[in-house]
Amino acid sequence: MNLRLDLNDIDAEHHVQLGLTQALCAAASYGADETRTQEILDQLVVYSDMHFLSEQLLMRLSGYPDYDSHALQHDDLMEQLETVNQQYSSAGEPFTLLKAKAILEFLVNHIGAHDRRFIDYYRDWVRRSAADG
Repeated sequence: MNLRLDLNDIDAEHHVQLGLTQALCAAASYGADETRTQEILDQLVVYSDMHFLSEQLLMRLSGYPDYDSHALQHDDLMEQLETVNQQYSSAGEPFTLLKAKAILEFLVNHIGAHDRRFIDYYRDWVRRSAADG
């Protein structure tokens, strides 16, 4: 089994997530039409779900000790994203810059703290696994 994962791939996924969230902030800021805003929000929901699932798979594979807490953060953000998406798409509530900035702040904090700790753990786990043989 090849245990080597390019950690730049994880960071690239984070950049996509942040880029989509920044696009959402711009759409809310500049009054983009509802269709465009909905497209960005839909992309962010789907992409975040995919990213979190792949990250959690790596956590399980490596026996990450903080898995439960980290996965709970993912669940919290997905719940927040799905609630905002539902409110915006079916309840007709306006999508505000405040909501977009809250999502961005959550992601920035999560990536800067929780994901950094996991990446450091994963990097060490790969080294230990390679040394063991």
